[in-house]
Amino acid sequence: MIRQHIWKRGTALTAAMVLALTPGLAGCGNKENADNTKKEKTDAKDTQKEEKTMGRYLEEDVALPDNCGDILDMTLLEDGTLRVCYYKGDDVFYLDSSDGGTSWKDPVNLSEVLKVDTSKYGLSYPKLGANGGIFVSAYVASGESEEHRHYYMAPDGSVKELDLSQTLASAYISEARFTDRGNLIINDFSTALVEINPLDGSVVKKYEEGSVVSCFAPIGKYLVAVTNSTVHYYDMETGEPLEDAAALTEQISEDEGNLELTSTTSYPLVFSKGEEEDCLFYAEEGGVYRYSFKGSVVEEVIDGNLTSLSSPDISFVAMARDQDGNFYVAVQDSSADMGHMGRILKYTYSPDTPAEPDTELTVYSLLDNSYIRQVAAVFQKKYPDIYLNLEVGMTGEDGMTTTDALKTLNTEIMAGNGPDVMILDGIPEDTYIEKGMLADISSILDKAEEEDGILDNIRESYREEDGSQYVMPLKFSIPLIQGNKEDVEKAGDIVSMADMLESYQAEYTEMNMPLSLMGVGPEGFLKTFADVNAPAWQKEDGSLDEEAVKEYLEQAGRIYAAGKESMDYIKEMAGDYVYSLSELPILSNVSGSVMSLLGGYVKMAAGRLASPEDLANMYSLEQKLGDITHRLWNGQAQNCFIPAQTVGISSKAEQKEAAEKLVEFLFTKEGQEIGSSSGFPVNEAVYDSEDYWAAGDDQGRLGTSGSGNANTGEYVEMEIVRADEKTTKEIQELGKTLTTPSRGNEIILSAVAENGTRYLNGEISLEEAAKGAIQQVNLYLAE
Repeated sequence: MIRQHIWKRGTALTAAMVLALTPGLAGCGNKENADNTKKEKTDAKDTQKEEKTMGRYLEEDVALPDNCGDILDMTLLEDGTLRVCYYKGDDVFYLDSSDGGTSWKDPVNLSEVLKVDTSKYGLSYPKLGANGGIFVSAYVASGESEEHRHYYMAPDGSVKELDLSQTLASAYISEARFTDRGNLIINDFSTALVEINPLDGSVVKKYEEGSVVSCFAPIGKYLVAVTNSTVHYYDMETGEPLEDAAALTEQISEDEGNLELTSTTSYPLVFSKGEEEDCLFYAEEGGVYRYSFKGSVVEEVIDGNLTSLSSPDISFVAMARDQDGNFYVAVQDSSADMGHMGRILKYTYSPDTPAEPDTELTVYSLLDNSYIRQVAAVFQKKYPDIYLNLEVGMTGEDGMTTTDALKTLNTEIMAGNGPDVMILDGIPEDTYIEKGMLADISSILDKAEEEDGILDNIRESYREEDGSQYVMPLKFSIPLIQGNKEDVEKAGDIVSMADMLESYQAEYTEMNMPLSLMGVGPEGFLKTFADVNAPAWQKEDGSLDEEAVKEYLEQAGRIYAAGKESMDYIKEMAGDYVYSLSELPILSNVSGSVMSLLGGYVKMAAGRLASPEDLANMYSLEQKLGDITHRLWNGQAQNCFIPAQTVGISSKAEQKEAAEKLVEFLFTKEGQEIGSSSGFPVNEAVYDSEDYWAAGDDQGRLGTSGSGNANTGEYVEMEIVRADEKTTKEIQELGKTLTTPSRGNEIILSAVAENGTRYLNGEISLEEAAKGAIQQVNLYLAE
């Protein structure tokens, strides 16, 4: 089994386009301030230049063999052969292509070449040299200790085991790279970069002793070391430090995420040699850049916003550039199935393609939206003449409230400057429909229904009486509860759930609470607990039903009071951090709740089932504990589903044709297969397919998870496996019966949560909290 340590990093928002690309490398521009760039784009549009700047790199996926799993490394050999190292099951393979990935030779099993017993040892961190050499580590866990071995396969195929016990300060290796001279530089788990001669394991030089190195790259005679605070440069011929390459340091450090060690199998940025001795290229989420140590400018070669590089699911493994100037970037794509996340992206320069897309399509989302970023990478590949610009209402950096953001959005729409497409999660869509701010998309949905089918129960819940339709979710999830069979049977609505959880009052301690939703503070609890209750609050005119809100706060208050000892303890230990999580507007996936239930920290788990992976976690817990079961979670409302990525087209869209293309794409098989963790697809063909529900590897394994036990302190481990056919079928059918959307109007949720928090904290009465929420919503509606 391959050893991996992965910490996922968030991605920074890029709301505007970067500079236009000019043909070749000489005309590449530097990154500029996003606002200035957006202004320049607008000015360019207004000027209506007759001549377009032509030429940009276009992306394609290199077709990998069917048996190719997650990519561990990639390089171009000295003769131009593309070599890829990957793992499949418990073995590590490498394979070669002499035609840039068009065809592949038979794979070579490294475990067999090295004569490593994979039933005892796991291979990790294989690194490929351009001269054909391969370095790989092996480890075996025995109780609390681990044994580590290191192997070097020379270009002639001979194998040598290296004794690095006296060479490295730690047996752990976080990264290794070959130099042009065939030496190997090893990151000694962030304590030093050690250059060794792989023929005998002797130390050649040491760099960055005592530093935390996030990633590094030997480029010709230069060594670039990215630390957790800056970038350092060395002359590898002398081992001496070089002066700071200020422009490159500034460019890399501009995104603090580039300085973080996010994983030991993927990196925030990767490097490759340039066309000249003193030149390098590097790739990060913003794109691909070129730098010459003889110059002082970082040039943008490929705009990441027009490619998959900007997708939040992409993490980098390796990069290479061939003699024809084509770039190969090996990545891990976390949106793909486990064990099949490896991709190789190839970038070929097209002189006949406009440097900038002809059309800029603005997509609005109240919060930053990783799903739309994933969509943008695929859609722009399909439609290279359309650029998707994601506009975010609340960035978290300007103090903007939901009300402020929506007022700004409304003003822009009415002035004709609004977005073309809107993701309406958290936005009061009914108000937008009533005011004629959204276009009818029923014809687009009719076409999608004819081609692949759309789940009828989801679509019908959004169709108007006259057959028109203005919004439609792209994804949905199922609210579920999980716990002891007897308790689950009792929790049929909000009152019976409160009765059941309150009955265990004497059992709750500072380490044990009633419901898994409670660990985010009172405001967060009231927002997430609302998903199966909020649909019962609104009257037909959009105003709130005071009695329904009052009942919600009363029952939520009973549950919260039962777990007050635990909540007080969490607040004392974590302070403002936990309470800051109250800004989360959605119910968390059930996978997280499963761990709380496994460890005995909660009496009942509640959450959204949003993917086959979530189902695997839930199913595995029931197999592990035996007396645990699940059911649809009902509250004040019954038969709810939780919509996600609810899309609509502005009735004042400037780019109406492009907007329709995007929305049409979003409901296709290709569009619905993006973002598998954001919810179940509404495309019926995808939802019903066996492949969609086949979570995990070929044997249905997803790994292991564990939790400390709240009562015994012992660690409990659980193997995560794919749900069996019976359980999968039950969930599939359940998803087709749900008819009540929980629309998550952020104005209403905030009003109820803000006033409800004061009630839960004992500051105001139940009646005052309900009336306060009503007044707050009515004030917004009046505006």
